[in-house]
Amino acid sequence: MTSNVGATRRRFVQRALQMSGLGALTIMGARGQSLLSATAATHHQSSALTPLTEKAVPSTSRAAQSDGRTFKIAYLTLGWAGLEAIDVLGLLKERGWDIEWTRVGPISGIVNAFSSGQADIIDMSAVIAAQMYEQGVQLRIFGAAVGSLGNLVVRNSAGVASIPDLKGRKLGAIAGATATQDINASVRTVYGFDLLEDTQFVQATAPPDLANLIQRGDVEAAVLWEPITTQIVQSGAATVLATQQELWERASGSQETQVHVVYMAQPQVVNEHPQLLADLNDAQREVAELWTKKDPRLVNAFVEVTTLPSDVVEMALGATTPLWGLRSETVDTFLTQMQFNREHGTILQSDVWKEPAKVKQELFHMATA
Repeated sequence: MTSNVGATRRRFVQRALQMSGLGALTIMGARGQSLLSATAATHHQSSALTPLTEKAVPSTSRAAQSDGRTFKIAYLTLGWAGLEAIDVLGLLKERGWDIEWTRVGPISGIVNAFSSGQADIIDMSAVIAAQMYEQGVQLRIFGAAVGSLGNLVVRNSAGVASIPDLKGRKLGAIAGATATQDINASVRTVYGFDLLEDTQFVQATAPPDLANLIQRGDVEAAVLWEPITTQIVQSGAATVLATQQELWERASGSQETQVHVVYMAQPQVVNEHPQLLADLNDAQREVAELWTKKDPRLVNAFVEVTTLPSDVVEMALGATTPLWGLRSETVDTFLTQMQFNREHGTILQSDVWKEPAKVKQELFHMATA
């Protein structure tokens, strides 16, 4: 691939990112100061709901460690990770922490909230977390939340029987999303074409937009992730052509479960309140146990946050793999994914991924109880 072609692809993807509200990622200051465009700021203000504050009385040990502070945690309403349940079930409240919870819609809103210091802890998809790190945002990843969530889906009436059939077809996606970037990197590796350039690409800003495009017939295929994949398949409008995990295994030769969503914290929180991170990972462990059982309490928690029907939530839970904590194997898998995306994708631009020891030291925090 020539340098001119690579530059053209980067410009194309950047335009798509700006359309989706993710372009602000490219204009952050070296230390992560948020230099927000008007569009990104508007997305943030319009997407964040009124904070949901836990008015718990902290236990003596946690109260002493928190210095009476209320911590701000934000998560995506359709992120499908675990913070949803930790919030609704009050699992950090049980552990003595006072949390102000905020639910956010577009990805750009939560990125900008964290980068500008308005959130202490967030959930974030892996490739975007890596891009934030590349561009100097100060963050530490301390936990994994869920395995791969993405899927390539096609309308049942589209006549698409294989991935090569997507060439020239109308395909909807969120260009900067981890599912899109990862699936596209795998397709480029295995099938030799680019989903964003060699199709009639239609940009969306959030998963519900993609579902509407499919249902209306405005696109013939889309890159979706759970739980919207289950919702659209259950509606009878579309079928899964390939999963992100399947494509990753074909392209990389790895059988490891991908890390799709991670938990990240501000460095000050990591340094001053490591017990909060350990407790959040322990709460995620509890969520993972409920997840594998499709426990009604967990189903109801996801229903409350996503407003999706309980049968969609239950099926989506069964289609995904919960993760918790941050084992060395998890870190290695994450780094392998980012090296792969740097080589075959279109978003990551730094060669830092060739220096795993440096990244491990700078990006990760092993939170232990």
